[in-house]
Amino acid sequence: MGLCRNGLGLLIVAGCGFPALGAVSDAEIEVYPKRPITWVVGAAPGDAADVVARLLTTLMARELGQEIIIANRPGATGNVGAASVAKVAPDGYTVYMAMRPVALHKVMFRQIKYDFAKDFVPVGMIARIPFVLVAGNHVGVTTLPEAIGKARATPGKYTCASGGLGSTSHLICEALKDQASLPWAHIPYSGSVASLIDMLGGRTDFALATVTAALPLITSGRIRALAVFSDGRVPAIPDVPDIKEFGFSDMSAHGWCALVAPTGTPSHAIARLNKSLNTALSNDSVRKKFADLGYIQPSPVNTPDMLETFLVADTEIWTRVLEQTQIRGLQ
Repeated sequence: MGLCRNGLGLLIVAGCGFPALGAVSDAEIEVYPKRPITWVVGAAPGDAADVVARLLTTLMARELGQEIIIANRPGATGNVGAASVAKVAPDGYTVYMAMRPVALHKVMFRQIKYDFAKDFVPVGMIARIPFVLVAGNHVGVTTLPEAIGKARATPGKYTCASGGLGSTSHLICEALKDQASLPWAHIPYSGSVASLIDMLGGRTDFALATVTAALPLITSGRIRALAVFSDGRVPAIPDVPDIKEFGFSDMSAHGWCALVAPTGTPSHAIARLNKSLNTALSNDSVRKKFADLGYIQPSPVNTPDMLETFLVADTEIWTRVLEQTQIRGLQ
């Protein structure tokens, strides 16, 4: 079935949605799982995605009655891990924690041989991830208008770092550059943490990073937060304006992470995983941890169909951004 998309054409085909979970009997759901499940994360241990995965899998394993093994397979902003899962048997015992770059791989990483739209089915949304534009203290700005003014006054002087080629932070950096006419140069790093470390050393000036990665440096005053990219202000840093407050009305650009499985995974396994995921997400400790990280939890009604609809729309939006900004990936 896949995600009912034709490559990046994103045509929604009538009736292609995920089979209704109501059609799966309780008896079918309860026979799964019978052995440990491997949860692949396309990021290194300690990365924000890895932290969330370990938090959720601890609770899900308890609820499922089987161990969930985290397998970290970083590389190409998650696409190395995704490609490895696309090739496994679709038996419900290997799942993948997807983020936006894997949905855009046919533009950014054409040499990686898999097709996210055809090779995966949705299980459920995990979280939306707000991003923040930060400036090094050496830049000497405290607001976004000051930053824009400085960058425009000295074309080519300032740099904007991201968490990697094709990452959400890269896409936001380029979209903001285009909309605000910012003459800065993009510098990709191997994750938000690496870009922020170089910012502290004065080797880069601005950075787009997850709120999770930047939060300790923001609260300690070691870097300056200029704007968040989310639907409204982020509770973890409530004094930082939303980008829309500066007149960029269509720049809401939070990231996301979601659970998916190889196409062909039995519907009763998808239903069981979705139920377990939503049970974990409703846990008070998870809610608190997500709030501390600056993450935004999905709706309490969190189904595979809802995730599929979101993925289609989100991929269409960001594919258009890639085209408009003429971002070229690794061909």
